[in-house]
Amino acid sequence: QQALVLFLTHKMHFWLVSAPPEGGSTEETWKSLQRSLGELSTNYKMKIPDLRVGTLDSLMQLSDDLDRVDRFVEGTVHRIEKELKDNAQGGTAVEPSIDGAPIDRFLTSFDWDQARYPIKSTLSELVTMIQDLTMRTDEELKAKLLDFNTIKSSLSQWDRKGTGSLNSRSLTEYVKKEHFIASEKLVSIFCAVPKFALKEFLEEYENFGTFTTDKAKINGVVPRSAKMVTQDAEYDLVRVVVFKAAEEEFKLKAREARATVRDFTFVEGQDEKDKSEITRLKADVDKAWSSLVRWAKTTYAETFRAWMHLKAIRVFVESVLRYGLPPTFQAMLVKPGRNEDKCRKILGDLYAHLGAGMEQGGEEAPAAAGTAKFYPYVDIDVKLSGSVGEQ
Repeated sequence: QQALVLFLTHKMHFWLVSAPPEGGSTEETWKSLQRSLGELSTNYKMKIPDLRVGTLDSLMQLSDDLDRVDRFVEGTVHRIEKELKDNAQGGTAVEPSIDGAPIDRFLTSFDWDQARYPIKSTLSELVTMIQDLTMRTDEELKAKLLDFNTIKSSLSQWDRKGTGSLNSRSLTEYVKKEHFIASEKLVSIFCAVPKFALKEFLEEYENFGTFTTDKAKINGVVPRSAKMVTQDAEYDLVRVVVFKAAEEEFKLKAREARATVRDFTFVEGQDEKDKSEITRLKADVDKAWSSLVRWAKTTYAETFRAWMHLKAIRVFVESVLRYGLPPTFQAMLVKPGRNEDKCRKILGDLYAHLGAGMEQGGEEAPAAAGTAKFYPYVDIDVKLSGSVGEQ
C-alpha cells in the first residue's frame, strides 16, 4: 500500500491587496478594511519586510517581468498538483503542505524567509533566485514524469494484452502444450470464431484449404482436428491443424467465414514469463510513483514557498510604484469566498480616492483587451488548489 498525495481541482481564492496609511497609520488602514468588509470576507495582515527599492526605472522594468515570472511559477506549482492527481495510483488523499502546515495557512501566516531570500539582495536578484529554482523544478518534473510514464506505458501495454475479447487479447494463458501441434509439415492455427458463426465454421472448416502434389490434389486440413480451447461472451477459440502447404488458403477462407485468425506460436513457459513481467512492471510503477511523490512533496513545498515570496515582491513593487516612496503601505489578504462582487464594490468605494480616472463608485476602470482589470488599490490574485479526501 502507498500513501497518496492527491491534489484537487477546486480553488481557494485570495486577493493580495495593499493601501497606503490612513491618517499616517497602517494599522488604521487595516482596521478600516476590517470594518468595511465585516463578515463578508476573512482577512489577514501580510507582513512584508523593507526590501531594496532601487531606481524607479528598475522597478518599472521589474513590474513588467514579475507578471510573466509569476505566471510561470504558478503554472509549475499547479502542474505538480495536476500530474500527481492525474497519475494517482490509489490510496488516501492528503492536503499539500509546507513544513507540515496546509498551504492556505502558510499563506495567511506568511513570514519572509530571510535565510532563503536575503533582503539585502536586490529585487531583481530575488526574482532571479525564484525563477532559477522554478526552472530547475520544471525540468526535473519533466524528466521524472518521462521516466514514470515510460514504465506506466509499458505496464499499460501488457494490461491491454490481457483485456478484451478472444479476437484480440493475448492467448498465452489459454493455449496449453496439448493444444499446439506442429511439425515439418503441420501447423496449428487458432481462430476466434463469433458464436453466431460457430456452427457453420465447424461444419465447413475441413474444406478451407487444399494443396497439390505431383500425384494429386489433397485436402489441406487435418480431419476432425478442430478443438475448442476456450470461450468468452462473444467468441469461441478453436484450434485447427493444417498442412503448411494449405496454411494461407485456410486463413483466407477462415476470415471469409467471419473468424479472426490469431497469429500465435506456443512457447513453453511463456504464460508464467508474462505473469512475472507484469508483476515486475507493477512493482516498478509503484516504486517510480513513490519516488515521484517523495520528490514532489519536497519540491512542491519549496516551489510554493518561492511563489508566495514572489507574490510578496509583486505587492511591494506595485505599492511603491502606486503610492510612492518611502515604501509605507499595508498589505492584506482578503478571502472573499462567495462574496466577490460585494467585496469588490466595498473595496472600490473604500479606496476610490486613490484612483485617478476611475469610474464612479471605485469600480474597476475599463481594461484594454488582454490586460488585467485595474483597481484604485494594488490587487494581486492568489489562487490555491485544495484537496478532496479519498479517491
